[in-house]
Amino acid sequence: MKEFFIKASIFSFLIGFTIFGVIYLPPIDPDRYIMALVDKHRLLETTPQPRIIFAGDSGLAFGLDSRMIKRATGYNIINMGLHGGLGLIYSMDELKPYLRKGDIVIFAPDYTHYMGTGIGDNTLVEVTILFPWIIRYYSKENYMSFISNIPLTFQRRLRGLLFKSKELSTHRRSKFNEFGDNEGHIGMPQPEFKGKEYIQRYLPQVANLNITRFLPDRVNVELVKHLNAYAAYCAAQGVSVYITFSPLMENDRPNQERMLRSLEKDMWAHIRMKVFGDAVGYIYPKKYFFDNEFHLNGTGREIRTRMLIETMKQVPELAFAPKQQVPLSR
Repeated sequence: MKEFFIKASIFSFLIGFTIFGVIYLPPIDPDRYIMALVDKHRLLETTPQPRIIFAGDSGLAFGLDSRMIKRATGYNIINMGLHGGLGLIYSMDELKPYLRKGDIVIFAPDYTHYMGTGIGDNTLVEVTILFPWIIRYYSKENYMSFISNIPLTFQRRLRGLLFKSKELSTHRRSKFNEFGDNEGHIGMPQPEFKGKEYIQRYLPQVANLNITRFLPDRVNVELVKHLNAYAAYCAAQGVSVYITFSPLMENDRPNQERMLRSLEKDMWAHIRMKVFGDAVGYIYPKKYFFDNEFHLNGTGREIRTRMLIETMKQVPELAFAPKQQVPLSR
């Protein structure tokens, strides 16, 4: 029996070491999209106050013109938007080491986040390849997700070693500007749109289903708890925290308006972050989106940013940076 346990322990160690080695030891292409996180964390470290930190997902990375916001308000802008798979809890956790008294944080997540509890997916494991120390700031919920997604990350990394894949030129680290905005898609030809028709090519049965994007009419109760706990944390640090709305591709607009009004009302009633903006105003036609319903194209990005600035001007704290009497010329 003792010999069995020794062999089992050795076998388990070898399996664990193999998994660890495949995930963490092979180098990562320095220009991969996810590597932009390195630069974003550098911005958190070095960008001086007064500053506004935008937090969200890839919709924010593709859909925000931080330079325009800086010119209009005088604030230094950091765009932390990168990947929806990280989850809202991670978006809150990763900022904690960098927050300073007087900072302003604005969350602008896609509506799909409000359906869940804020927990991330296998991307949580991939991030620790870049920043092993960041796991110290993971909430307990993300620890469980981290562990459960190790097998999937192992498979993805192993497949990447065996079969090299190439990211789109519009999705590269080098395409992010000095504020953390992805500009790789600006002025580029419209690629194949990954909507329902695209999915049907691989799943023909989808054609017989009346699938439209699901919109929640309220925020998940567990997510509300996390958002409110974070609002309390920021208040204790002297940090102002806001939440606003993301773009939505127009599809059955009457129903979308009904759902968004309900969601907005629920946010005002239960989230202790300062809510601003008009969700319905961010419903845009398909022509303003790039490769999917989450990523705006150049024109949509400009329209969204101008609308965001207009709503920021209605909030005294966001309208102008301290000691900034007038906006900079455009």
